[in-house]
Amino acid sequence: MLRGASVESPAQAAQTVPEQKRNYWHYQYRLGKDYLVPLLRNWGVELQGAWVLDIGCAEGGVLVAFCEAGARCTGLEISQERAKIGRSLLPETCQGEVSFVVGDFHHAPLMLSRRTPDLILLRDVFEHLEDKLRVMADLRRLMGRQTRLLITFPPFFSPFGGHQQMLRGPLRKVPYFHALPGPLWRLARAYIRRYDANPGFLAEMEKLRNHRISIGAFEKMLRFYGLRVERAQFYLMRPSHKLRYGWPVISANRLGRVPWLREFLISGAFFLIARGEE
Repeated sequence: MLRGASVESPAQAAQTVPEQKRNYWHYQYRLGKDYLVPLLRNWGVELQGAWVLDIGCAEGGVLVAFCEAGARCTGLEISQERAKIGRSLLPETCQGEVSFVVGDFHHAPLMLSRRTPDLILLRDVFEHLEDKLRVMADLRRLMGRQTRLLITFPPFFSPFGGHQQMLRGPLRKVPYFHALPGPLWRLARAYIRRYDANPGFLAEMEKLRNHRISIGAFEKMLRFYGLRVERAQFYLMRPSHKLRYGWPVISANRLGRVPWLREFLISGAFFLIARGEE
């Protein structure tokens, strides 16, 4: 280090983070602390001393919640900027217990030769990925005999399965329009391009349409790769809606077992997955 050079402390770095980013980090933290950690504990997953790998960790708020639960955490994030924000917002109590790796999941330098993760998180990431079969195959290779995998996603045909709430015009409050057939979707697309204040999000909605995932297709994918569902939790209104909009959390586990109907009514599917018997 050059003599006289100043070093920015974590607290100073955090002050430079825009308020919107800090609020989103807090949303992630609350989601982990208030819902994911209690759910996993209720399912019998031991977090004290566990190594947790969060794929697509964004700014890492969930990582801090798991760190406070006693886990050692690694966050994999493709965006260098989001990982940088995550490091700056990392509290001192988690320094040395939470680390960030910037890279693509398929080529990530995770240094996994000596130990496999105890728990892998894929929180509202799977629905955005294009080559889901390749992702599932890579996850299967990453899992050890005792590894558990938590995947959460909104089914595509659910009311807001197109993430249209990210728009800034009236269509953000309209359920199901993201799943309209071709001609009607093109009309909605033209409206978004011309009138919505966030037309750039249309590209992500198109990707969700092209690489849509349903509960049934997901379960079939698991069976193909020799994975089994240990526990599942389904919601009519999921925890993220509570944190973002103040809506009540409504569980719907019985409905989650009803083929076809569940695809249209379940807003959030949470799966705890293990390797099948070999």
